[in-house]
Amino acid sequence: MGSLFFLLLFLPAAAAAPPDLEEPEEEYTECTDGYEWDPETEHCKDVDECAGGPPPCRGAMKCLNHFGGYLCLPRSAAVISPAPPGAPPPAPPPRPVPPLVPPPPGHCPTGYSPARDGSCQDVDECSGPPPCRPSQDCINLPGGFECRCPPGYRHLHTECVDEDECRFRWCQHSCANSPGAFACRCHPGFRLGPDGRSCLDVDECSMGARCAQRCLNTFGSFRCRCRPGFALQPDGRSCADVDECAGGGALCQHRCQNNPGSFACLCPPGYGVLGLHCQDQDECAEGTHGCSGAESCVNTFGGHRCVPRQLCPAPYAPHPRTPGTCVCPVGVPGCAPRPRWLLHRFLAVPNVPDVPAGLFQLRSPPGAPQRLRLRGGPPGAFRLRDLSNQSSLLELTRPLAGPLDLVLEVELMPPGPRPAPPPTAAPPLSPPPPGAPPPPGHALALLRLSLFLGEHPF
Repeated sequence: MGSLFFLLLFLPAAAAAPPDLEEPEEEYTECTDGYEWDPETEHCKDVDECAGGPPPCRGAMKCLNHFGGYLCLPRSAAVISPAPPGAPPPAPPPRPVPPLVPPPPGHCPTGYSPARDGSCQDVDECSGPPPCRPSQDCINLPGGFECRCPPGYRHLHTECVDEDECRFRWCQHSCANSPGAFACRCHPGFRLGPDGRSCLDVDECSMGARCAQRCLNTFGSFRCRCRPGFALQPDGRSCADVDECAGGGALCQHRCQNNPGSFACLCPPGYGVLGLHCQDQDECAEGTHGCSGAESCVNTFGGHRCVPRQLCPAPYAPHPRTPGTCVCPVGVPGCAPRPRWLLHRFLAVPNVPDVPAGLFQLRSPPGAPQRLRLRGGPPGAFRLRDLSNQSSLLELTRPLAGPLDLVLEVELMPPGPRPAPPPTAAPPLSPPPPGAPPPPGHALALLRLSLFLGEHPF
């Protein structure tokens, strides 16, 4: 029988090919025992326990590093280097063939038998009754045979037992041993690499992950995301519109309109949208008023008014230097019983919810009493409050619903004894130009204030 010998063959795993995937957004640096994280390749690499530091093997044993661990072997044990990728495993060295010397008649060396031509031929011991144990493979050799363990098995005394490759920690995640072989497995969200041992991240987003709007790949998993204006639902995949107008969250100044994924602020006619607020459109400045050439445009909150350019009724004549001021010359028939000065003023204000509120300040000569007369509006809604002996403030005393056009008239009386305070007030007025006073008892000037009250408080 031929002699028995053992080969210890350790084949390192092929280097994992870098995956053609996008860089994960979350860093993963955890490796199994026997491996450490390599930041350059971003993969787990084997730790060489035999290199550096005190030797892990004691006595006459030598250290042999392998993937995920090391072995302590006798120093006399032979180690065969791995063959190039794709090359068949090296054949065992052939046993020496005895020289073909004609044997004595009827005699051949052990392992050979006489041939018809008188020579000796090799005996195939493996073709007859198995000379090896059932767990071993019989390999015929010139002049003998050898009992070997199948791949994935190792010798234990005289038997071949399954080699538990999983104890060498060659797999990055988990290992499943089987008779004569093993298989590496990866955690959910990973796939087995080309080397059959490392685990690569699976990009679920590129594989059609069931996200309603957006998908974010993570290391070993993925997350669904929603576009602005939408909220992720409890199922973690679908998105629902967020009603920004609910509960006044949008803070629109006038009205909020919810849209899929967003919202819009709406303003009443005559206003433009400026972010969350409403801004009055000046039709007079924009040239969209439509007033005729004989009219002047007065902008109001939410609209405009067209007023005649000629505001001085007979016997009044326009003042040559002050627009909106009419003068009744001395000596002109019909001027004696009228105020010498007639002033036309226009005031546009938004709706005023908080009262009392000052609207117009009137200045007059010292000691000149004033009298407020309201026409075209509800009585008691205005008052004239004295600020000093020369000025008064026209105030709104209660809220008025707009839109509303009012005409307020304020008479400026000549200096003299101040009458009892009137029940109403007057708007601000600039003193008339110097001139001859009217007859005693007549007003010096009359201020006619056209007040345009808007519908909204903006």
